[in-house]
Amino acid sequence: MNWEAFSAISSAVATLAITMSVIYLAIQVKTSTKATNSQTYQFATQALGEMASIIGVSKDLARIYVNGMADPESLDKEEYYQFSYLTVSLFRRYENIFYQWQSGMIDEDFWGGHRNNLLWFYFQPGTQRWWSERRGGFSDRFRSFLDKSTKEDYAAQPRRFY
Repeated sequence: MNWEAFSAISSAVATLAITMSVIYLAIQVKTSTKATNSQTYQFATQALGEMASIIGVSKDLARIYVNGMADPESLDKEEYYQFSYLTVSLFRRYENIFYQWQSGMIDEDFWGGHRNNLLWFYFQPGTQRWWSERRGGFSDRFRSFLDKSTKEDYAAQPRRFY
């Protein structure tokens, strides 16, 4: 066999092997990305679900949170602290979802629904008071997003707690 022919065949086989490896890796990366995005979605949903469970665990805690959002002046000092800690926890979870959306880890559809809920909470009178006191504890991008938002920026109909 001619060495030039052998070299040409070897080069072709090597090129084919490299091409197959790149295709295989691309498939693996795509699968891994889907799994990571799915996991991010799951964690975000779970975090907000846990927050709802925390607030809803007792009638008194739910009352404090609802009254704190509507009229923080109706709460005594300790109740306002409870409302504040609950709101910090809630907004930390939303800040994480905001970050994941900006990083491309969650899609626009997922973010859109949570953005609407976040803005609904944000524009409640008690949350506005709390935000003016605690906004400095959040990332610049998240603060900027909320501070630039208007009530018209969200599609959800105003809701009331009963």
